[in-house]
Amino acid sequence: MISNWIKLKTNQVKLNAVLESHYANLYRIAYAWSQDESLAQDLVQDTMLKSLQKADQLTCFENVDRWLCKIMHNLFYDNCRQNARWHQVDVAEVGEQLKTESIESLYIRKQTIQNIHDAIGNLPIDQREVIVLVDLQGYSYQEVAGITEVPVGTVMSRLSRAREKLKKLVTSEKLIPSYPDNVVVLKKSSAK
Repeated sequence: MISNWIKLKTNQVKLNAVLESHYANLYRIAYAWSQDESLAQDLVQDTMLKSLQKADQLTCFENVDRWLCKIMHNLFYDNCRQNARWHQVDVAEVGEQLKTESIESLYIRKQTIQNIHDAIGNLPIDQREVIVLVDLQGYSYQEVAGITEVPVGTVMSRLSRAREKLKKLVTSEKLIPSYPDNVVVLKKSSAK
């Protein structure tokens, strides 16, 4: 009994160190999935709490990043089910919102990386999740299949659809902000 308690405490101490080293990566994934800073922070904190509670299930620290992603994946989907605020966004509606933003925000959105992140946010959740894990985080198809609990073929098809939609979204004029003509023609005043 004491040896089990010591083993559990040792795992928790090791896990604390591992969690600190994975915090930034987990936050990037959570933010890419949720597109919400507050929710991303909550997901990471809940993931860390849940992982500490389940430290006894962790047998080796080799694949701890996948294990943490799996926990966060489940928490993210639980959150989506509980909060009906997640819905599909009409690309035309997003394009209209982009056209009415301030000059400063248009300037920032024009940057390629921001456009890609915006486009990722417009993807359906299942496609967003797969593209973030494979293309941004470098997980293999098999690892993503394990995290998301879907067959490898499903991961591949979701990824293919996500890439195709991203290509269309990023290259479409709807996500590329248009600047109104802001050139003022100066006329020479006629000297009389």
